[in-house]
Amino acid sequence: MGKWSTLKHTAVLGAILLAASPAKAQASQGKFGVVDMQQVILSVEEGKTARSQLEAEIKAKESELGKQKEELDKMNNEWKNQAALLSEDARMKKQQEFQEKFMTLRNAEMEFQANIKRKEQKATQQIAMKVAQVVDQIAKQKKLVAVFETNSAGLLYLESPVDLTQEVISEYAKRPKDKAASDSSSGDKKK
Repeated sequence: MGKWSTLKHTAVLGAILLAASPAKAQASQGKFGVVDMQQVILSVEEGKTARSQLEAEIKAKESELGKQKEELDKMNNEWKNQAALLSEDARMKKQQEFQEKFMTLRNAEMEFQANIKRKEQKATQQIAMKVAQVVDQIAKQKKLVAVFETNSAGLLYLESPVDLTQEVISEYAKRPKDKAASDSSSGDKKK
């Protein structure tokens, strides 16, 4: 799914604050945690549901677009076969008609891809906000100095981090279902 720029910025800000802190010596003795956000999103039920809904939508749209592409191929072949028999005006008209349909299809594909990307980002942001709450709770319980996202740019090495990924997945699953999220996902199905 998408990258977590908010979490990256938080991790970078946390690292800067730790580096600038007068209590640096004390903080360096603390424990650091890591979370594989992508694994969390792909493992929690809400992420699995969002992913399967997007995949179903993609499959249906690909089928529809595939049919339109077949029609364009057929139209192009007919134009090629008839080109020698058609007048210049008729050839130009057929070519223009083909180009217009081709551009319409291309624009529909691009619009669909952008729409899927927006939906994916929205779903991952909603999950990320909830995961951040779970991480905050676990980090406080374990008295961690900082928690970093393992896939974020900038984190190349951390000696003996506490990997919270599986614990975050477990705790996330224990959270009460968000009524607003279930209402919005059922509303999306109706559209």
